[in-house]
Amino acid sequence: MVVLPVPGDLCRECGLCCRFSDPSVLTPWAVRPGGESLPPSFRPPRPVGLTPGFGRMDLPVLVCDALSSDSYRCAFWGRHPADCRLYPLVLVYRDGGFLLALDTDCPFAAREPQSFFLDWATRFREEEWTRLGPDEIPALVDLARSEDRPHYRPVLPLPDPEGQMPS
Repeated sequence: MVVLPVPGDLCRECGLCCRFSDPSVLTPWAVRPGGESLPPSFRPPRPVGLTPGFGRMDLPVLVCDALSSDSYRCAFWGRHPADCRLYPLVLVYRDGGFLLALDTDCPFAAREPQSFFLDWATRFREEEWTRLGPDEIPALVDLARSEDRPHYRPVLPLPDPEGQMPS
């Protein structure tokens, strides 16, 4: 499984990951409606939920219940859902196809060159994406479409699985 090596100290300092101001968007796909139909690599080992907590400047937010408040580590580390393991790479559906894009709001995105993220995106494509069956992809379309943000910088297009991609 591909897990981006984001430094824990940077995550603790930033406080954006795993904390959400709006439960309907930008949350782990596994907690959104339809998450049970996701491919196995996009589902956590147990159901996850969001609990009240605090984010930057002590603003109230919802926090993923798999996040340890002490260590700022995921209880599923190494087995956490693909959309979490890839961040700040984000799977988006844009212009009729999937691609991995970089969320430039994440401080880690500025610490590494574009080639670093291209290498990790390529690993994900080869090790995980190409192993998904065509019947597993449709569940990702709506979620990936809703993830796209104007500031996300494209990194790597992903090939269509065999068969027709829903539009």
